[in-house]
Amino acid sequence: MTRRFSPRKKISEIPVRRIQQELITIFKNWGIPNWIKVDNGRPFGDPQLELIPPLALWLIGLGIKVIWNRPGRPTDNAKVERSQGVMGKWTEFAKCKNTEDLQLRLWEEAEFYNHHFPIRRHRNRTRRQIFAKLMHTGKDWNPGDFKLQRVLHFLSEGYWERKVNTNGRISLYGKMFTVGAKYRHQKVSVKLNPKNNNWAIFDFSGQPIKELPTAFSEKSIWNLDFS
Repeated sequence: MTRRFSPRKKISEIPVRRIQQELITIFKNWGIPNWIKVDNGRPFGDPQLELIPPLALWLIGLGIKVIWNRPGRPTDNAKVERSQGVMGKWTEFAKCKNTEDLQLRLWEEAEFYNHHFPIRRHRNRTRRQIFAKLMHTGKDWNPGDFKLQRVLHFLSEGYWERKVNTNGRISLYGKMFTVGAKYRHQKVSVKLNPKNNNWAIFDFSGQPIKELPTAFSEKSIWNLDFS
């Protein structure tokens, strides 16, 4: 039996580098947005709120504000959810033969929806007439606009708790950091120091323990890999 569409049911199953490349294509065609609203799950979010995923950090480095929906609150993205339902009905996706057929139908309906469909509450104007930047944000794609300091500043506004393991170590972004045997089985808090790009580690009373270098660099964030 052949599949008509992608065998992957969730976006989290798609390789993150592939998603990054698709986003770059979108940015080249329609420009860089001021912000992007995303779900709290992977690859843009973390359901446990323990880390900011690399793909989200990459967007932040490009100057894009990332807004995460609250867990289990689809109403936080009501307009998108509703528009997906409308587009699903218009495309009649269940009748599409394959992915190419579905993509063609999506393009056709998007063209009609944006350029020809009159919106009564806006005096029967089209979305293209109402929103001047609908087809392009006005900010061209330029990878040189990426700034590591944006990422470091964003991360420095939060903190993370970790429990020190039997070997006196903690894990952050897949890397092990030595805190010290005297802190075994204790909880410590971690903050990022944006001035020197170090993790600052504190004990339960807030006293500093040590600082350790992060794995953050322009190259590592672009590669979405901090190992």
